[in-house]
Amino acid sequence: MIKAVAPATGSVQIRADVLHIGYPKAASTFVIKFLEKHPEATVDQFQLSSLLQSNECTPTVIEKPCPAKIHISKDENVAESICVIGEWKNWQRYLYIPGSWDQVKRDVVVDPGEAASRLHKVHPDAKVFLVIREQVDWLQSAYKFVMSQLPPTKRSFADYCTTPSGIVFLKGGHFDQTISAYVDVFGSRRVRALRFEDIVGAPKKFAGELCDFLEISERPIPPKRENESHAQIARIQRFFPFIEQLPKGVKMALKPYAERLIPGSRRTIFSAHDIRMLRSFYTVSNQRTEKLISQLSK
Repeated sequence: MIKAVAPATGSVQIRADVLHIGYPKAASTFVIKFLEKHPEATVDQFQLSSLLQSNECTPTVIEKPCPAKIHISKDENVAESICVIGEWKNWQRYLYIPGSWDQVKRDVVVDPGEAASRLHKVHPDAKVFLVIREQVDWLQSAYKFVMSQLPPTKRSFADYCTTPSGIVFLKGGHFDQTISAYVDVFGSRRVRALRFEDIVGAPKKFAGELCDFLEISERPIPPKRENESHAQIARIQRFFPFIEQLPKGVKMALKPYAERLIPGSRRTIFSAHDIRMLRSFYTVSNQRTEKLISQLSK
């Protein structure tokens, strides 16, 4: 039986045993599909963000659908730590416009500690887990994913880094800051960070760590990832943005010709300079992240 335990003055939240907070483009779809099929788990998606989009409403909390099962609430956008203090619509309006941070800075704060506190008010007894991904690979995937949202003449990675979305992702790549914020609020025994790379490189390890933390029986994870962006498609979108406006049949016919005109590997669209810059940028953060993960795994 579904039972409301708070006044219906805001969003609806299902009482969760576990919060899967992200990161975006780090196999969140893959992980949640695995958990949806697990007989000892139930899931909901994209409810947690509402707790970050308003500081005023009180959510209605309802009981989980199956009392005997572990309920996971998944919303990978939470790890971006975007907490609204003004107009959410204004943030959405300027999200992919280069150089527009000044247009949104009064509407949001990007603060993992604030995000963790808002979630804790509604889900104080929940566990929290997130999946982190090596930053060069992760940012490239995010960049490819949003490529078509950028202005046609402003599609370089440098352009993306000046958009509100790019600024948030660059900050979010300091994984130690996000992990530490949730440890401070929820406690070290209730927080776990897993590695995206283990899904392919060490799938048994990934499944074992995930299921042990969730307190469900271990099951093998499927071999295929979900929703991964394609580097060559993104490259075409960057160099030939007009292709997006063509009918689907014409678009598919032109793509092979467009690919021949585009230099570079089919697997990467970052320059060697971009890669060196990003790895240097996150060196200290990654050292701290390694220590945190080691401590949380004990």
